[in-house]
Amino acid sequence: MSPQATVTENSTKLIGLVAGEGKLPEMLARSAKEKGYKIFALALSEEAQARVECHCEKVHVVAPGQLGRNYNLMKNAGVRDVVFIGKIPKLNILQNLHKVDWMAVRELSKLQNFNDDTIQKAMGDFLDRHDMRVLSQSDFLRHLFPEYGPITKRQPTATEYVDIDFGFKLAKEISRLDIGQTVVVKDQMIMAIEAVEGTDEAIRRGAHLARGPIVVVKVAKENRDERFDTPTVGMSTLEAMASKGNGGILAVEAGHTMIVDQKEMIEFAEANGIAILAV
Repeated sequence: MSPQATVTENSTKLIGLVAGEGKLPEMLARSAKEKGYKIFALALSEEAQARVECHCEKVHVVAPGQLGRNYNLMKNAGVRDVVFIGKIPKLNILQNLHKVDWMAVRELSKLQNFNDDTIQKAMGDFLDRHDMRVLSQSDFLRHLFPEYGPITKRQPTATEYVDIDFGFKLAKEISRLDIGQTVVVKDQMIMAIEAVEGTDEAIRRGAHLARGPIVVVKVAKENRDERFDTPTVGMSTLEAMASKGNGGILAVEAGHTMIVDQKEMIEFAEANGIAILAV
């Protein structure tokens, strides 16, 4: 199976959707349905189920650690193509290890570590061995990826551009180490680095320490598996930035980061003095 498997004219019209938290699973389900696909979904929460079920033929609420059951549900439904989307907080999995089945234990026992890249590759390899193809989220949501340039009217100042450059290089390095993909910077000082807590909590921590406007830079990991790993920002990102006052910069990597709720984000950013741009 190619790591960059894409939808083609000969693709089956049935896809399996593994839906995590947030708005993206619903957006992808809607887009897939508009493209003529029937959708069989595994929702990782009741909230995810409620968001996607109107677009799907069938939805099961499942636990991510129930690998055997989840695979059998898709196999019995005739699924051959699968797409993963939405947040799957690692902390939730670690706190519910009692829900991990024997097949998941067997696969996890083969791993050298539990880094995101390692787990994602293992999932791709597992499905490959069982004749299922993992599609990329961008096959259905390409319109959410901004190209290079400003997204809001406000432009960064010269000082902010220096921080963007500083933050971009740093974010690329921490993503290479599989720590996180987001950094918070002010005056070329590191306010926060994203780890297992996620983007929004890292931003809130950075804003609290900066006590004023911050520069947030989010990038994509080099050589990442695009079937699983797509950096995303949305309204919650901006709300976290504005938690300690107005102003600041949100810089995302052009062509590789999804912007959800772009219209609402622009309106919120303009009202709160925040500049958004793709770099």
